[in-house]
Amino acid sequence: MDGYIRLKSGIITVGKPLLFNVYDAQGTLLLQQGYVISSREQLDRLYERGLFHASHAQTVAKKTENAPVVVDEKKLNPFLELPVLLEELELLLSHIVSQHEDAERRLKALATRLIRLGRDDPDACLAVVHLNTIEPSSYEQTLYHALLAFMVATHLNWSAEDIQTLLMASLTANIALLPFQDKLNRSRNPLTEVQRAVLRKHPDLSAAALEKAGCLNPVLLQAVRQHHEHPKGTGYPLGLKGNQISLHAQILGMTERYTAMVSQRAYRPRMSVGEAQRELSHHASDPQLFVALYGQLTPFPPGTFVELANGETAVVTQRGKLPQNPRVRAIINAKGVMYHGSFTRDTADPELAVKGFKTLSMPPSLNPVLIWGSG
Repeated sequence: MDGYIRLKSGIITVGKPLLFNVYDAQGTLLLQQGYVISSREQLDRLYERGLFHASHAQTVAKKTENAPVVVDEKKLNPFLELPVLLEELELLLSHIVSQHEDAERRLKALATRLIRLGRDDPDACLAVVHLNTIEPSSYEQTLYHALLAFMVATHLNWSAEDIQTLLMASLTANIALLPFQDKLNRSRNPLTEVQRAVLRKHPDLSAAALEKAGCLNPVLLQAVRQHHEHPKGTGYPLGLKGNQISLHAQILGMTERYTAMVSQRAYRPRMSVGEAQRELSHHASDPQLFVALYGQLTPFPPGTFVELANGETAVVTQRGKLPQNPRVRAIINAKGVMYHGSFTRDTADPELAVKGFKTLSMPPSLNPVLIWGSG
């Protein structure tokens, strides 16, 4: 049906709330936004029947591959945009691999759209990253890397040109790895020698794919080639040290590590945000870059769950003027019963102060568009 997009593999995960309404081929609502998929069988049935309606996003990719992208002037909401952005990312990467003549144009356009998202609502962008940590797909993670990289570069007051180049690198650094990444992430087995070889070669292979597609920006290519290098010389593929590694590459590597640490995989549980922040601070290649990331995340980033002094569980919605006083909405009462809806709590009040992060066995059903606004 016109205006509907078939769901892509990886966009929905068992145990993770839906980011959008899902319809069948007749336009009948199957599941509402915020519903948590409970089993693999339910997920498979949804992929067979489910559609997303593009009109729910404010940035709409046209059906013809070379058509311009239509963007309205309203404040964009990343929860509404995510399905279309994933569609655009997949198309972009296929155009790079096939050396399509519009590859560079599409790459710049997608980077620009992510920059606009980050500027329109940085708190909602951080919430997208932190709400979707249960086995995110490789395409989802690629978008998260770019959004976090934007936050870091903005904190450092980088120029518009440098920020765009950084996001272009974030979107393309793992082109050579993406065909294998989801399978590797779902595997409980140690890497084979072939898999290790692909892993170590992917920075060079990704840069080569960009060059063949006509993306010749030297800063972009350098960042892609170096994003797994480490100033101590322990990285790959060349074992570069210190200032041999570009700042673009160091930011990209840091945002990839952070996203990986807070994401749950089949072979390991995820770290809490606090644990990931401490790990990064102990092993930061450049303390200035970690300070920039931490300054944007704050101790309690939007999208994380916290326990309040009164025993309630709340979701962080916005960073506060004081880092220890984020804006939150209570979703579960002190007895563990889910509220119908959510309630704003003032964490500056000692009785409602944030005690710490709250680990939930299953993500609660939330409607993120309602909580973070519809733009």
